[in-house]
Amino acid sequence: MNKIIRIGIVALMILACWNIRAEVKLPAIISDNMLLQQQTTVNIWGTANPDEVVTVKPSWDSKTYTVTTPVNGKWLVKIKTPKATKSQSIRITGDNTIDIQNVLIGEVWLCSGQSNMDFPVAKATGWRTGILNEEEEMQDADYPEIRLFHVAQKLSPEQELDDCEGSWMVCNRENLKDFSAVGFFFGRDLYNTLKVPVGLIQSTWGGTHAESWTKMQVMQNDPVYATLVKDFYAARDNYPADIKKYEEDKKAYDEAKAKGDNDIKAPKKPQGIDHNKALSTLWNGMIHPLLPYAIKGAIWYQGESNSVRANDYTHVFTQMINSWRKEWNRGDFPFYFVQIAPQYKQPPTIREAQLKTWKSVKNTGMVVITDVGDSTDIHPRNKKVPGIRLAKWALAKTYGQNIEYSGPVYKSMKVKGDKAILSFDYAGNGLTCQSNTLNGFVIAGSDRIFYPATAVIKGNTVEVSAVEVPEPVAVRYDWGKFFRASLFNTAELPASPFRTDNWIVTDK
Repeated sequence: MNKIIRIGIVALMILACWNIRAEVKLPAIISDNMLLQQQTTVNIWGTANPDEVVTVKPSWDSKTYTVTTPVNGKWLVKIKTPKATKSQSIRITGDNTIDIQNVLIGEVWLCSGQSNMDFPVAKATGWRTGILNEEEEMQDADYPEIRLFHVAQKLSPEQELDDCEGSWMVCNRENLKDFSAVGFFFGRDLYNTLKVPVGLIQSTWGGTHAESWTKMQVMQNDPVYATLVKDFYAARDNYPADIKKYEEDKKAYDEAKAKGDNDIKAPKKPQGIDHNKALSTLWNGMIHPLLPYAIKGAIWYQGESNSVRANDYTHVFTQMINSWRKEWNRGDFPFYFVQIAPQYKQPPTIREAQLKTWKSVKNTGMVVITDVGDSTDIHPRNKKVPGIRLAKWALAKTYGQNIEYSGPVYKSMKVKGDKAILSFDYAGNGLTCQSNTLNGFVIAGSDRIFYPATAVIKGNTVEVSAVEVPEPVAVRYDWGKFFRASLFNTAELPASPFRTDNWIVTDK
C-alpha cells in the first residue's frame, strides 16, 4: 500500500512539474485592456516549454500565426496591425489557452524620466502635491479609449530583465490618480485631436540620472563615463567589506550613544549598487522589459539630477536617446522632452545642454516651460503646460498638424553701432512680450562684464543695448537659475534661454 502511495505521489509531482513547464506565459504588458500601435508590425511574445507549438490568432486578421518554442523557452510572433480600431481580442494557444480581451489599436507612447514625469495627477505624500486645479481636471478624466500601463519601479543593476510588473488600465478618475500628470495631459490632447485610441506606458523614478536609464555597454568604454563606471564596480566589489565595517562602526556608535556621547556622528550605511542612481539599473529593470513592444515614440522629463554634471549632459543624453532607438529597433522614433524649469538649484548650463541635444539629435523636440517654474520647488504643479506642449510637438512633427509647436530659438546676432540685433527661429508671426518690459537680457563687451540691458522687439528681431557697453560682443537671455520669462512668439510659446558667447561658465 505504501509503495502504491509513493508511486502515486511521484506521478502527481511529475504531472505538476510538466504542467508548470508547459504553460504558455505572457509578459505583463501583453494583457487585457492593452493598446497596440496601429499600422505597423507588432510583437506578441512569451514563454513556453521548448518545442511547444504556440498559435496566436488576432481578431482583426484572418491569419493564424504559429511558432515553435526554441530551446530557451522564449517565443515571439510578428503581427501586422490595421488602422486604429477598438473591441479587438487575441487568442494564444499552446498546451493552455489565453484570451486577451478589450484590446484597442491606436497610438502608443512611452512616458519616462525622473520625478517631474513621475509626478501623479492626484495629491499623495511628500513632493507629490497634486496638479493645479486637480478637482476640475479630474472632471475630464474618463476616457475608455485611453489606456494606461504603469511600470512598477524595479532595480536591476547587473541583469537585463525580460519582464516587469504592471497592468493595462482604462483611463478613469480612479486609475489616473497615481499616473503621470504630464503623460495624461499629453495623451488626452493627442486623443482629443487625433480621435484615435491612445496608449501611455509610464516608466519613471524620481531623483534618477540619465545614466541609470542607459545600457551599460554604451558607457563602459566611453571616457565621459569612466569615473562613474569605476565607482560602480568599486561599490559592488567593496560592498561586503564596506557593510562589515559599517556594522562595526554602528556597534561602536550605539555603545557611545548609550554612554551619553551626543557628539558622535552616526555612520552612513553603504548602498553598494542597490539604489536607483546606480548605472543601468533602471534600463535593466524598467526599460529592457518593454523593448519588444511597439511604440510610436517617447516623451521624457529628466535632467534635474544631472545638473551637477551639466557639461556632460548633451553627450550623456544623446547617448541614451541613440541607444534606446538602437535597442528598440524601430528607427529614429520621435523623442520629445521637457527643458528643466527655472529653479534656484538648476544652473543655466543644464538647460543649454538640453537645447544642444535638441539641435544635434534628429527627430527630437524640446518643450520650454520658463513661464511655469517655481523658484523653490523643482516640481512645478502646473503639469498641464508641459503635457500640452509635448503634444504640440507630436501633433506637428509626428502627425503633420499645421500648428506652431516651438517658442523662439536664438539663431544669430549682428552688431549695429551700440546695439546687438538678435534673430530667432520659430518666431512664428512675430515676437511678443508678456510682461511690462522685455527683461532677462544682459549684454557685454570685450571685457566680458555683463550689464542689464534694454531689449526692444523689432518684428522678428530683438535689439539689445546698454549705456555701459558701447561695442557689444555678447548677449545672454534668462541666463540664471530662476527668472520669469518675458519673450514669447504669438503662439504664446516662450523662448529658450540662451547665450551668444561660448565663454567658460562657472556656475555659482
